[in-house]
Amino acid sequence: ISQTIPGCKSGAGNSLWPVLIISLDVWPVFTAVRENRPLLAFVFQLQRISQEIFAQHNCYYFHLILPTVFSLSKIYWDAECISLLKCPLLVSLADQNAISYSLHGQGASSEFSINENTGEISAHKRLDREKRSTWRFLVLATDEGGEGLTGFADVIIEVRDVNDNSPLFLCVSDGCFTGHIPEDSPADTPIMEMTAVDLDDPKAGINAVLTYSIIQNVKNEINLNLFSIDSVSGTISTVLGALDREKEDKYLVVVEARDGGGLTGTGTATILVTDVNDHAPVFLQRIYTAFVSENASINTEVVVVSAVDRDEGENAMVTFSIIDGDNDRKFSIETDEINNCGFIRLRKRIDFEKPHERVFNLTVKAEDMDFFSITHCVIYVEDSNDHAPIFYPQFYEVAALAEDVPVGTKVIQVSAVDLDSGLNGRFSFHLQNKSDPGGQFSLASDGWLMVAGLLDHETVAQYKLIVIGTDMGQPPLTGSATVLVTLQDVNDNGPEFEAHYNPVVWENTASPQVVQMNETSTLLFAKDRDTAANGAPFSFRLLSDSDGLTSFSLQDFHNGSAMLTALHTFDREVHKAFYLPILITDSGIPPMSSTNTLTVNIGDQNDHPHSAGYMECLIYSYDGKSLPDDVRENVFNYNEEGGGERDQNAYNIDELKKPLHKIPHSSLQAAAPHSRTPTGPKRDSLPKHAHQKQSISAVTSIPDFKEYVSQIIRDADNDLKGLPADTIHFYCLEGQCSLAGSLSSLDSISGDEDVNYDFLQEWGSKFEKLKELYVASNENL
Repeated sequence: ISQTIPGCKSGAGNSLWPVLIISLDVWPVFTAVRENRPLLAFVFQLQRISQEIFAQHNCYYFHLILPTVFSLSKIYWDAECISLLKCPLLVSLADQNAISYSLHGQGASSEFSINENTGEISAHKRLDREKRSTWRFLVLATDEGGEGLTGFADVIIEVRDVNDNSPLFLCVSDGCFTGHIPEDSPADTPIMEMTAVDLDDPKAGINAVLTYSIIQNVKNEINLNLFSIDSVSGTISTVLGALDREKEDKYLVVVEARDGGGLTGTGTATILVTDVNDHAPVFLQRIYTAFVSENASINTEVVVVSAVDRDEGENAMVTFSIIDGDNDRKFSIETDEINNCGFIRLRKRIDFEKPHERVFNLTVKAEDMDFFSITHCVIYVEDSNDHAPIFYPQFYEVAALAEDVPVGTKVIQVSAVDLDSGLNGRFSFHLQNKSDPGGQFSLASDGWLMVAGLLDHETVAQYKLIVIGTDMGQPPLTGSATVLVTLQDVNDNGPEFEAHYNPVVWENTASPQVVQMNETSTLLFAKDRDTAANGAPFSFRLLSDSDGLTSFSLQDFHNGSAMLTALHTFDREVHKAFYLPILITDSGIPPMSSTNTLTVNIGDQNDHPHSAGYMECLIYSYDGKSLPDDVRENVFNYNEEGGGERDQNAYNIDELKKPLHKIPHSSLQAAAPHSRTPTGPKRDSLPKHAHQKQSISAVTSIPDFKEYVSQIIRDADNDLKGLPADTIHFYCLEGQCSLAGSLSSLDSISGDEDVNYDFLQEWGSKFEKLKELYVASNENL
C-alpha cells in the first residue's frame, strides 16, 4: 500500500527521494473507531538517510505490506503524531468479530488452547523444559465466521528455564567415583574428577553452571586438609605430598556441587592409595639355629626363615637365597611367596664323620624388587645311625591286577639297600597299616608283595601301599617306598534296580495302563556296582514262570530303561499284589544277570457295599456223648472287603451287648469241646446219629454269660485230652496259584466206604496234622 503523508505538495520531491527505510512494530498500540469502522493502530519507524533530507522535504512516500486478513480501505494519519521518527498508522480492518482463530499441532488440545475470538494462546498445564523445551503450532485465522478466507501463521513457543533441578552425581558403572594415587606423590597431584550433571538449561542464565567444593575433607596429624578440588572442573588433587599407604590406604571425601541458583547435590569420592616399593624386607630373627641328623634324607626340611615387607602386591614379594656358608651346596632354600618364608632343605646327604660337615653357618638373603636384608642360620649336624635302607625305585606301580586273583598271588617285588654294615645294614620289610587297613596284602621277607585277602574292585579300586624298610640299628632307621596297585574290574556283580520301586496299580482301572514306578517317572532303571565297561546298557526281561506274565508286559528300550504295562483290569479282592521276577542283564564280557523281584500292589477302591453279618453255632449231641465219627470242628469262611485306606465301614459293636437267651445246663455241657477217643483222631464229617439240634444264643445277663464261660473252662480242665475251645487251627495247602492268607476247602467223606489213604505217605512232614483227619482211628501210620 503506497500512501502519501498529508500536507505534501503534489509532485514535490517525488522523483528525488523515492526510497525510504521503514520498520514496523509487530504489536498493536491502540484501537479506535473512525467513520464507524474498527481501526488498528501500528507504530512504524521511519529511518532517515540524513538530517538534510528530512530538513529539505516535507513530503514522503512509504510502502507498507500487511497480512491479507486486514482489509485496508483507508489509512489515517494522526496529525498530532507526525514526526521524523515515528508515527502511529491507523488501518481500518474487516469485521473483527467475524474472524475465527484455531490452533493446530502436537499439544494443541492437551497443553495449549487458543481463544477463537481474540487469538490469545493459553497454557493448560505446568510446563517442564527438561522434558520438552520447544512447542510448534499452526494458527489459522478465518474471516466471515469461518466461511471466508483463511490466513495462517507458525507459532513457536520456547519454554523458559527455571532453576528446578539440583545437581546430581550420576554413577553409571562400578568405581566411577573411585580414584587411585601412588603413595608419596607430590603435592597438587591430580587424582580424579568428580563431575555432576544439572538438567536445567545451560544456555539460560546460570541455572546449570556448577561449582564444586569439598564439604567433608580428610585432615592430617596437624589438622591440614589432605585434598583439594578445582571449583570449575571438579578435579580432586593432593594438598600435601604425605600419603603413606602403610598408614592409611583409603580415604572418603564428600564433594558438593552447587548451581547458579543455589541448589546443591553431594557425592562421595573414594581415594585409594596404591603401594610404592619403599620398604625393605626384615627377618623376624637375627640368627636362626637348627639341628639336623646326619641320616636325614634329601629334601628334609631343616629350618624355616621368615621375613616381612610392609609393602603389598609385587612390592611385598620376597625371594630367599643362600649367598654364603654352603660351598658344597648341601642345602637349598625354597621360597613360599604367599607366606614370605623360606624352607631350607637338605639338598645333599651329610656325614657327621667329616669334620667340615658338623656345623654350617649359612648367610641367607631376603630381597624384594628394590631392597634386601640378610641373616645368619647356624645348622648343627647330629651323629646317628646315618644309613637307612633305601628303596630303588621309591615308587612302584603295578599293572592292572584282576580283582578275582586268588589269595597268595605274587604282585611285585620291592628291593632296598643299606650302606651300613652289620646289624645297621640288615633290615626287614612291612606294610604301613594306614595304607592297608584291611590287611589285603602281605610283604614277605624277600620283598615280594602278595595278595593276603579277597580283593573287591567295588570296595577299593586302588591301593597306595607304603612299604617300610627298617634296619636293626639303634635307633633303627627306616626307608619307605610307595606301591600303587590298581585293581581291574571283573564282571562279578549282577544288575539291580536303581531304586526301591513300590508301584501301585489301582483296581477297576481300564487297561492297558502304564505302571507308574514312582512319583516322577514311569520308567524302570537299573544300576550295576561294576564299572561302566561291565555295566550299562542293561536289558530287561519278564520271566515266563511269573504269575504276572499274562497280566503285565515289560518293554525294554535298550538304553538302560524299561516300561511296565498292566494288560488287565484288576480286582484287589481277588489279587492284592503281583511279584514279578525281572531278569536284568548287563553288558559285561561275559554278561552278568540277576533276577530282581518287582512287587506291584493293587490299590484298593471302595467298590463293595457294607452288609451286616452274623454267625450261627450249631451243636449236635447224642445223649450228651461224643461219637467216634463226630465232627470236631467246622471251618466257616467269612469274606469281607479287605484292608486298605478306603475300607472305612465299621461294624456296630453294640450287637455284642444285646441280651442273650438263657440256655439249660445240658446245652452248656453239649457246647463243651469233645475229647479225643483213645482210638485216634476224628474225621472232619457230620455225625451219623445226630438227632437233636440246639442253638446256643447266649445268656440274658452278664452274670449268666460269666457262668457260661466258666462252665466251658471247667469242662476243658476236666477233659485233659480235649483241645481248648479257643484253639487256633492252622491249615496249609502246598501248591501253586494259591494266594498268601487263603484257605482252600477241605472236603470230607462222610460215608462208611473204604478209602485208600496210601497217598498220604507222600505228603511229607508238613501235613502230619492233616493226615490225622483222613485216617481211621484204628489205623497206625
